[in-house]
Amino acid sequence: MSTINIAGLTPVDDPSYRYKMPRISGKVEGRGNGIKTVLVNVTDIAQSLNRESQEITKFFGCELGSQTTYAVDTDRAIVNGAHKDMDLQNHLSRYIECFVLCKNCRLPETHYKIKDGLISQKCLACGSKDSVDMTHKLTAFILAQHKKHKEASKSSGKDAKKKDKKDKSVDKSVEEASASATAATSQGDGDKKKASKEKDKVKDKDKKSSKSVIVVDGDKETVFNAAAVVEEEEEESDSRAAGMMRMVWCW
Repeated sequence: MSTINIAGLTPVDDPSYRYKMPRISGKVEGRGNGIKTVLVNVTDIAQSLNRESQEITKFFGCELGSQTTYAVDTDRAIVNGAHKDMDLQNHLSRYIECFVLCKNCRLPETHYKIKDGLISQKCLACGSKDSVDMTHKLTAFILAQHKKHKEASKSSGKDAKKKDKKDKSVDKSVEEASASATAATSQGDGDKKKASKEKDKVKDKDKKSSKSVIVVDGDKETVFNAAAVVEEEEEESDSRAAGMMRMVWCW
């Protein structure tokens, strides 16, 4: 599709002009009272002008005195009645003159600044700020769209805050559950260590009891600890050896 220079009511013939847009293309559908014109490439034009498709479609309705509809989901813009492409292009040039071009440098690098119900255009190229014609019917639509977007942004901001709070509460619950699990694991390890110590004590007792011996003297049974018996025998042996040594020295 061929492109043309973005211009208002005054044509721009500079071949090196870098601001381009496609020519508007309309498709007539229906007949009789139901005849309508579909703006085929209104989205591409809106992107070139840095404006919304709904706004451009509404401008045609204001200028032509026709009812317009724009479906966001299907991206379909309709103007009631049969309209030629040349007429649509002339109305589009008027829209660019009033709501797109900077009043100072005449470049299409403006964006809206809305404050206290007044619409101004801030130019990104030269920095100038000029108000638009507030008597035009389109300004009411622009203000309504601005209010709608503002409320939507506030609502999305609230939803984001609620989501953050919910995520934080979930994270806190997970941390608490993890801490509880860690504490339970530590307690379980402590119980295991305690049980292991008690088990070792029982083993020691069993070892000591296994070293005990039973001596039967007639009808009496006497239980001796084997280790104690061994120690006593060693002491007796040492004392006998010491006695023998003394006898040898004396002799």
